[in-house]
Formats: sequence, structure tokens, C-alpha cells
Amino acid sequence: MPKMGDAMEEGILLQWMKQDGETVKAGEVIAEIETDKSNVEIAAEDAGVLHIQAQPGAVVPVGKVIAMIGEDAPKAAVPAESAAPSCPIDAAPSRQPSVVRETAAPASAHGTNGASTNGTARLKASPLARSVARQRGLDIAQIKGTGPLGRIIEADVLAFAGSKTTAAPAPSTAVQADLPPSQATAAAPQKRADTTPAPLTAPTELSAMRKVIARRMVESKTTIPHFYITSEVDMAEAMALREKLNAYDEALTKITLNDMIVKASAKALVKFPAVNAAFKDDKVYPGAGFHVGIAVALDDGLIVPVVRDADSIPLRKLAEASKSLVKKARDKKLQPSEYSGGTFTVSNLGPFDVESFTAIIDPAQGAILAVSSITKKAVVLGDDSIVVRPRMNLTFSGDHRVMDGATGARFLQELKRLLQNPLSLME
Repeated sequence: MPKMGDAMEEGILLQWMKQDGETVKAGEVIAEIETDKSNVEIAAEDAGVLHIQAQPGAVVPVGKVIAMIGEDAPKAAVPAESAAPSCPIDAAPSRQPSVVRETAAPASAHGTNGASTNGTARLKASPLARSVARQRGLDIAQIKGTGPLGRIIEADVLAFAGSKTTAAPAPSTAVQADLPPSQATAAAPQKRADTTPAPLTAPTELSAMRKVIARRMVESKTTIPHFYITSEVDMAEAMALREKLNAYDEALTKITLNDMIVKASAKALVKFPAVNAAFKDDKVYPGAGFHVGIAVALDDGLIVPVVRDADSIPLRKLAEASKSLVKKARDKKLQPSEYSGGTFTVSNLGPFDVESFTAIIDPAQGAILAVSSITKKAVVLGDDSIVVRPRMNLTFSGDHRVMDGATGARFLQELKRLLQNPLSLME
């Protein structure tokens, strides 16, 4: 199991592209794995005969064997660690742990969602959806996905569970209707007052992504001394320029306001490189470039693809890169190089009618920017006249070990200047 990112500790073997005993070439894709960030294809490092050691669905720690390649590679059992379930087993002693994370689909030629039950294809489902289905005893192969590319998400599982509950027939009383009253009374089950408290809702098992998020956020909030600065930005000029740029040629990739914020952030980082640094082992390390991460919300967590050299690429090219990265993130197709190495992050909750919020710093970085919604406000101008303007709150979270508040304030001041004079983003 390869290590695909610094935070990865284990991976899920999704499917084999080649059969056991089949001859493969060096560099040929042989399997697909799921990390805490994305689904990744892995290639054979050598040519030879493939001897599979782990089955699809197995949770395998990084560095453990999932296959061997050679002419006479011995058949070895799946490592015990890879077969261990991801939560403690409280079942009866007769139940054996399984290396398969999901139950098999019904014995038909093809299950729902176009997934074959012969092992050559897999159901597309988020880890959270699989976890909820397991807890409710549902066969996930019967659930129709409404997510990207037909992917099954948590809402699909809950809707399916609700439909099964609604469809359950009520206990029949027809047999009682034909009995004499005395016999009917005798045959009726005795009702007793139930004083047993209602069971608590079963806990939800965390997906691999949520486990990493939980661990990293606790690390950040308990080790990084955050400080926060909020500034209100007038977005009228930026919105007008964006409208003109997008109307220029319908065939070109549309520029979003978030693209403009990412570009402005990168240019401000160039002017204040202290913000583009991170703290580690009592030292401050400058960023190796101005690489801005974009927080993308997924069904089962959050991922931050990185726009590299955001300070130097043209705004339109940045928009193209951003659009591609966000799509790959939602399809879980990001490569490790596309979500690692960020030096600063932009977290935008503008589409959710948010007045303001504070974001938590990635432990590998020194700062993050929280972007709120644009709202129309009455603004008093220098001549005391009152006008209505589109305004947006930006909240800067900084690591006080890396910089002081004044540095963060100057960075935010420069960011505000760039957004209120958006032609500077075209340079």
C-alpha cells in the first residue's frame, strides 16, 4: 500500500484492474485505492506475474503488501493488520473479521448503479454512505446514487432507509375479526407498559477523510495560537470587472469572484512573505512558492486542492486551473501533488449566506482566509453622502508564532486594496 500524502496511514483497496496470475508490464495500472483524500490508480513497479495478496474492500496500512509481482512469487496470507476492521468488534465469538468492507451485491448479472457483481466493477459510494448503510443493515447495491457520476451519498442511504420504513406493512388484525369477542380478547396479545428508555442513536463511524480532518483540526487548535482580523471590502469594482471579462468571449472559462480572491491573496503574499510561512520545530520556514489552496466541501468531508504559483499565472488561466481542480476534488480524482504543498488557504462560504466566520489554520501553513457572503449595505462616503454598495467580510486567521497581528493586518489591508482596484489583478 503506497503512501499518497503525509497524513495517509492506511488505504482501502477498491478494485484490481488485472486478474490474479496475469502477466503485467512495468508502469501498467493494476489497481485502484481510496485514500483519505481521493481515489488513486497505482501502477506496477516491475514486469512479471501478478500474485494478489489482498481483496477489494480490505483496509490496508501503508507499507503492507497488497500484491507481489514475479515469476514464482509465493502466495502469502493477507497481513493481519490489513484485514482488521476499522472499529472494535462487539459481535458474538463465532463472527469472524472480514477483509471486505462492504457486503457483496445481490447475485444478479448487474447491481444497481451499473456495478457488476463479479468483482470487475465497484459501486461508487462515499465512505460516509457506506458507513451509514452498514449501521442500518442496508444492502448498498440496492441504492440509487444521486451524487456526481451516480455516486451514492449519505442522503441517498437515508432516503432509501426512510422508504423501507414507510413501506413496512402494519401488523394484521384480520384473524381477530372473525373470532367471538371472548376468544378475540383471549387471543389478543397482552400489552404492558414499556418503561425501557428509548435506545440512543447509534454512533456514526468516521470515514477515513473525517478521521484525518478530526486529527488535524485538533492538532491545529491545541498547538497553534490563532489570532483573527476582520475587514470589510467593497466588491463593486471587482463584480463589474468580472462581468465584463466573462461577457468578452462566451467560449472562455468563466472567472469567479473566488478566482479573483485567490489571485489577490497570492499577490498580497508576495508583498508580505511572512504570511506565506509556517512554524515547525521552533523555526519559521518560508513557503517554497506562492501556492494557494481552495477549500472544497465534499459529502463526507473537506479537501483543499492547490493552485500552484497563483501569483504569476494570468487570472483566466488561474480560473481554468481552479475549475479543473474543484471538479477533480468532487469526483475524488485528485492526485497527491494536487492537494499537497499549499502555503496559504482560502475558505469561501459566500454561497451559504454567511455574514462572517473564522477558519482553522492548516498545521502545515501559517494563515488562512475566511470569505463571507456579499451583501448590499448602506455606506457613508467621504462627503457624508449615503450609497448602497456590495460589501464582503474577510477574516484572516494567523499563527502568532509566525507573525504578529500588525503583519496580518497589513496583509489584509493589501488584499482589500487589490480587490477594490481589480485591474491590478490583470497585471
